[in-house]
Amino acid sequence: MKSLLSVFVLTLAFQAHARVEALFHPFDPTLEKIAQWISEADQTVDIAMYNMETGGSSPVILALKSPMIQKRLASGQLKIRVIFEGYGPLADRNQKMQALESLGIDVRYLGKSVKVHHKFAVIDSRSHNNHRVISGSANWSLSSYRNYNENILFFESEKEITAEYQNEFTRLWNAAREFGKASDELKSEANELHADQSDIRVHFNSGRTLDKSLAPVEITEHLVELIDQAQSEIAVASTRIRRTAILEALQRAADRGVQIRLVISQDDYQDLYKRAEYLLNNPNIQLRVKLYSLKVSDYMTYQMHNKFMIMDGKTLFTGSFNWSDSSEYNHIENVVELSGNVGAEVIPSYTKHFTTLWNLGRDQYAPLLENLKAQNYKGCAIPAMALSAAEAKVVINLGRRCGVK
Repeated sequence: MKSLLSVFVLTLAFQAHARVEALFHPFDPTLEKIAQWISEADQTVDIAMYNMETGGSSPVILALKSPMIQKRLASGQLKIRVIFEGYGPLADRNQKMQALESLGIDVRYLGKSVKVHHKFAVIDSRSHNNHRVISGSANWSLSSYRNYNENILFFESEKEITAEYQNEFTRLWNAAREFGKASDELKSEANELHADQSDIRVHFNSGRTLDKSLAPVEITEHLVELIDQAQSEIAVASTRIRRTAILEALQRAADRGVQIRLVISQDDYQDLYKRAEYLLNNPNIQLRVKLYSLKVSDYMTYQMHNKFMIMDGKTLFTGSFNWSDSSEYNHIENVVELSGNVGAEVIPSYTKHFTTLWNLGRDQYAPLLENLKAQNYKGCAIPAMALSAAEAKVVINLGRRCGVK
């Protein structure tokens, strides 16, 4: 009996513990899992999205078009709301919003000078047991899914995360403009689900735009705070590292002996010598560039679109936030910090993913050089590879014919 009781207690403890999983583009079935979670929603799905696919080949759209979901949307049993920003010309954005509206989804857009750069969804937030959150660096598009390096977190039954993201959605929804026909309105108010969990911290910078009564939040401050606390090692995979405060914090960390490894996308390499040459000259900093085109200005096709940092193998900082001034002041962004037991669930997978990025295509470097020197290489696209600044400079110099300046 005692043994059975112990098993029962342990089972309850496991069920009460936060369940969080990380998936990565282009290696994991991320859009399929998003589609599955939407299909399993009981009452509500609230999505705040910078950009997403609305064509029929997207797993998410296929799920939304399924007879089961369409029947539940038509009956009012299920309500789906989307705050959409959209990328590209206004006509394209309106076309995507109309496509979502035609599926029975209530769509709004912020219509302000700042961009909603979120990529998150909150599912069944009013449930006390089965609420879920999806958040990460990835837009729900096929180009992101197939070509970019991204990370997405899936949280189950985690009160802190659910409350924070639902409240952010509510702030945005109440400030947004209606697109098309409004559906029966859900009561949008602050979510009461909350738990004081030191393993999780969530940060949004929307208060500057949406609620002047809130103290202005700078995501950069939280990132710098973590960097300044680092004791032994930092691993960063970020599209951009451009904020001066972050660059200086990395320099301080390296100067006190912290071992730093950075992987950035090729567009951020172009003026790195001007912005932060010390990142290239400090013996405690190793930097690699994900290079995939001899034409460096072609930086969108296969970009390294992660925005995460692992500190001392114990703390994860990740979200939609690019490390740039525009993200801080002209976008609405979110990040999460995970540590302790929650962090322990996913940091190993992030560490493994970082190692994959760090070693990406390294075996292709020598053959590429030989072909470039012999002028046997046609076109500007090259195999994606993570190169040191010196290696990237050699490749780019050999690729001048592709219009590199």
